[in-house]
Amino acid sequence: MTSVDLAQLPVASDQLPGEPATGNRQLVKAAVAGATGYAGAELSTILKRHPHAELVAEFSSESFSLDALKASNAEVVFLATPNEVSAEVAPKVLDLGMKVVDLSGAFRLRQAGLYPKWYGFDHTRPELLDEAAYGLTEWCNGELKKARLVANPGCYPTSILLALRPLAYLIDREQPLIIDAKSGVSGAGKKSDLAYSFAELFGNFKAYGVGSHRHEPEIRQGLHLGDKATLVFVAHLLPCVRGILSTMHVGFTHAVSDEDIAHLYEKTYANAPFVKILKPGQLPELKDVVNTPRADIGWKLMQGGRRAVIVSVIDNLLKGAASQAVQNFNRMYGFPETEGLQ
Repeated sequence: MTSVDLAQLPVASDQLPGEPATGNRQLVKAAVAGATGYAGAELSTILKRHPHAELVAEFSSESFSLDALKASNAEVVFLATPNEVSAEVAPKVLDLGMKVVDLSGAFRLRQAGLYPKWYGFDHTRPELLDEAAYGLTEWCNGELKKARLVANPGCYPTSILLALRPLAYLIDREQPLIIDAKSGVSGAGKKSDLAYSFAELFGNFKAYGVGSHRHEPEIRQGLHLGDKATLVFVAHLLPCVRGILSTMHVGFTHAVSDEDIAHLYEKTYANAPFVKILKPGQLPELKDVVNTPRADIGWKLMQGGRRAVIVSVIDNLLKGAASQAVQNFNRMYGFPETEGLQ
């Protein structure tokens, strides 16, 4: 068996699926900015059926204003807006006394100095980067309950970090960590761009953002890799609407067994209703998770247990965006984690 100290692993959820909501509140007034985008539309749909949420305002990019938001009396605002917009708007929303769940990358990275290179703008509120709770829900252990700003993880990092963080103490950082990830075209958002048209995508498959994809520093941060460990992250565009499949090639510090890997996953995600761990040797497929809030993870050991291929699949618009935002909302307000998502 492995020498990993299992006591160091987090309990996946600080609230069991059937745990009742705290307090006497029944409805939380919520607003969505960017409600006409793919993720924003999914988010609005979920909130409208959520038994403890009242969707009091939906804004497109053109109709959003702080005055209109203030008039809505929202208590929590979901920002499904571009990175630069969220970076500018979120502090102002916080100043209104409202909580923020941001689906952009504006508050995911801890180091403000990374933003010019990876996101193309200077971050003007670095103190909020320290304050923001990184909302990879299954790895949050109470911080969401007191958070006023939650940075929803990126879709690629969600699929990757859920699969690799339970194995972090086993991964050999002297070997390259190779991640080959593929996303449906909705991950690019709504845009009028020839490269994302049906004529260009049908029957096609391509890599993009090699060496410059903005999710790379988020993955490094989430795995505590630093700048020196070799990470090769290559994103690909699938000729389909939605879904992410991430294939990860990892080396271990010593030989491990299927039982070791299964035990680590089961220990980590014992109370995680939206993470499904497959049996050893079984690998998940996109069709298993599209239109669900779930992540499915499988692995295959190689070279006598010294290496593994790990595959993780999610719906990029749900577990990679909208449904994870609602998971975080549920934790923030003490509702059962599955509320509104089943």
